Amino acid sequence: EEDMGEQGVEPIGKRVGASGSQGRDMVVVGIVFRHLSLKPSILKEYAKLGADMIPAPPQRDLVSYVKKPNSDGDAGGQEDSIFLEDESGRILLDFSGLEGEAAEKSKYLVSGMIVAIRGRPEKLGVLLVRDICRAGLPTRSAPCQEVPICDEDRFVCILSGLNFGNADVNPLAIDLVTEFIKTNLGDSKFQKWGSTIVRLIVAGKLINASENPDIQNLRELDATLVSIASSIPIDLVPGDGDPTNFLLPQQPINKCLLPSSSRFKTLRRAPNPYEAMIGGRRFLGTGGQNVEDFLRYVNDRRDSEGAEKILSVLEEMIRSRHLAPTAPDTLASYPFYESVGDVKSFPFPF
Repeated sequence: EEDMGEQGVEPIGKRVGASGSQGRDMVVVGIVFRHLSLKPSILKEYAKLGADMIPAPPQRDLVSYVKKPNSDGDAGGQEDSIFLEDESGRILLDFSGLEGEAAEKSKYLVSGMIVAIRGRPEKLGVLLVRDICRAGLPTRSAPCQEVPICDEDRFVCILSGLNFGNADVNPLAIDLVTEFIKTNLGDSKFQKWGSTIVRLIVAGKLINASENPDIQNLRELDATLVSIASSIPIDLVPGDGDPTNFLLPQQPINKCLLPSSSRFKTLRRAPNPYEAMIGGRRFLGTGGQNVEDFLRYVNDRRDSEGAEKILSVLEEMIRSRHLAPTAPDTLASYPFYESVGDVKSFPFPF
């Protein structure tokens, strides 16, 4: 602590690159950058197509940016690396000395996160990491309005993956959930349960994403929203592949695409990311692109721990106070000068 007080705060390139810094503990604050050999590159796409052609948006299928090791435990090719950088330079992070919880936290470092790293320079430009510190949970601010006292429970239903037009989606399942929300399904006890739903949030994956979208898919979505909007308020949030702009933040779906349901005042066409005050509580969420892109840095999502990893990703985002740390590196977003994904106050729920 005494050494840190004497040295003060200096740029990464000057402090870690100094010849006398080896063997001395220090705390370095910067932005994480992960070099992954499988990560898409817009420059490579232009090199393939030529300067006179514009590359298409990347395919959002189930892929991972992290190389899978072969049977010998070797990932092969160029090694994936994690750096910490600021305007003065970049240093390579060595996590070989971490164990337990700290080692697990290092797996969830993605490009764009701002973290503090405690470590010791082992050689020029390399920092042996001893601990990782994130921004921490945002402050829990008071509700913008007084939370009403209810005699019984009230629920907000969050629905995603309708995917109208997808052959793998069972239309009967959509009909059943629609009837449940409208309290037309089951016995009186089941109907009473459905009557406690006061808001429906439809969060992304509205229609089947394809190169040749079918207008019939939009008509089916419109008809389903009409059926529900006559009963309870709906917040419609677009997601990946839905008919709106590709870059985040996504704008609300144009009312011309939903001519019947847009006439209902109970239907709110919301942007993505989504934020709303419901019952005095601040709801914050997205259509899912930020989580999907984050998972590509962690590992392939097609494993038995997929649900637990998604919860871990959400936790890392809220502890890092950022909705989309990987934008605009690998997650397509509008190039704002200041970040629009900062989480300044604690949402409930997230």
